[in-house]
Amino acid sequence: MAKQIEVRCSSEVATLIIAALEWFVARTYPRASDECSAAAREALLDLADRFKRELLMEGRALYSSRIRAFLCEAVKGYLAEQEALSGRSYTHRCRVLIDVCRGDSDDAGFAEAERLDG
Repeated sequence: MAKQIEVRCSSEVATLIIAALEWFVARTYPRASDECSAAAREALLDLADRFKRELLMEGRALYSSRIRAFLCEAVKGYLAEQEALSGRSYTHRCRVLIDVCRGDSDDAGFAEAERLDG
């Protein structure tokens, strides 16, 4: 069994993580995917649903370490797109979100990261 990672954060940060997951799935794993892609799609959508139920509502959730790379890639890609669309930096916020997704910290530094990003 894969190691479980605990994610802890505010609803504001959880909302960003969930949006990133849903964005990543839509871009990377379209509905008419092959069997392997369909399995990855379902696992990531299940994680987004779990985060909606647990992370968004309770401020904490567990997920499999096997999905960590996908989750981090989703956050990086989503924030890069937000940066391109808005012209605002997301560099510092991205670092905080990646640490949260890895289970290395809560989002205590998010407000400061947002300030630094301008």
